[in-house]
Amino acid sequence: MSDLKLRFKLLRKELNLSQKEMAKELGVPITMISKYECGKIKPGADMLIKIAITYKVNLNWLLLGIGNMFIESQQIEDNHFEIAKKYDSNFNEVSLILDELLKAPITKEFILKLIKAKRGDKKALSDIQKMIRGLEMTFE
Repeated sequence: MSDLKLRFKLLRKELNLSQKEMAKELGVPITMISKYECGKIKPGADMLIKIAITYKVNLNWLLLGIGNMFIESQQIEDNHFEIAKKYDSNFNEVSLILDELLKAPITKEFILKLIKAKRGDKKALSDIQKMIRGLEMTFE
């Protein structure tokens, strides 16, 4: 399958979600999901990242039809191991922290704000600074 719209619909079906359910989970109108599946519009970078994070989807598969639909747990473990090695930390500790972070809604919001800030969105940058200040207070 070489068509993004077909893979998008296949993903939704594989997740056993209606268009309405997927739209709610991704925070978009149901018409957006329908337009993705009909090929009227293509998801932007922000939406692709949100899909990848929310459903652990392999973006190579979604965009190009290469590889498996979902990121395999072994790939996630390998990434955790690399991070642990890079920061001279305990693998189990890093895995636990990253797994918890990925479950947290704030992580998704933070990543999306980072993307927007990198593109010059000053409000997103301000929101990130507030989030970081909030974290700093938590650790004091």
